[in-house]
Amino acid sequence: MLTIERQQRIIELLKTEKYMPVNELSKRINVSIATIRRDLTRLENDGILLKIHGGATLSDRSRSEVSFEKRMDVNTKEKKMIAKKAIEFVQKNDIVILDAGTTTFFIAKEIISADMNVTIITNSLMIAKETANYPDFDLIFIGGKFDWKNMATIGSSAINFVSELSVDKAFIGANGFDAIHGAMSFDEDNAVLNKMMSNAVKRVFIVADHSKIGKSAAFTSVPIEKIDTLITDRTIDNNIIEAFASKNVRVEIAE
Repeated sequence: MLTIERQQRIIELLKTEKYMPVNELSKRINVSIATIRRDLTRLENDGILLKIHGGATLSDRSRSEVSFEKRMDVNTKEKKMIAKKAIEFVQKNDIVILDAGTTTFFIAKEIISADMNVTIITNSLMIAKETANYPDFDLIFIGGKFDWKNMATIGSSAINFVSELSVDKAFIGANGFDAIHGAMSFDEDNAVLNKMMSNAVKRVFIVADHSKIGKSAAFTSVPIEKIDTLITDRTIDNNIIEAFASKNVRVEIAE
């Protein structure tokens, strides 16, 4: 389990239990007590939780999982390369959906840099803030219930809005991706919205670095049969590429 996944799991447990001792967290997540202690220290330093009485509780001001900014720092080089590759599939006057991922944030920055007359539709507050700095740039922000852990909108209002769309392309991130399930998410609300996004477009691009390939998450967000292209980095195995090809998913390598 990746560090970020482990820390997300710790926060989910603390949301349910309010307080948990270190040894209980160790058992629930199936890692050593030393590992849990290191994770708690990092999360405390980020202001997300407080360590007390041999355990931890969420801090009063914490309403999020590992912050968006912290996730931006994971595999940043690969995400930027993937974004540069993704822009090759965006054309002038396109209308594109960008989901609320960190890789899609970099795609938005690439679109801005390319000075293309493109309309972005997104549920990401971070993407909306970034594109709002450019008044000549077309932005449609999807309304809905605000999800602090992903800095994005979710819920029935967002789903209803997306269900009325019919646009060119969607670029969607993933917590996990394989040739059987397709793109997967840790979060059910996010998975439902991403699935609706995939139904609203002509072409679906999954953007995921190598750490997500072959990994699983609880909820399928985009079924494999809905995916046209996977854009990932160069460390992907050839056998995996062949497996995706057998499901008619084209793999584009960012280098």
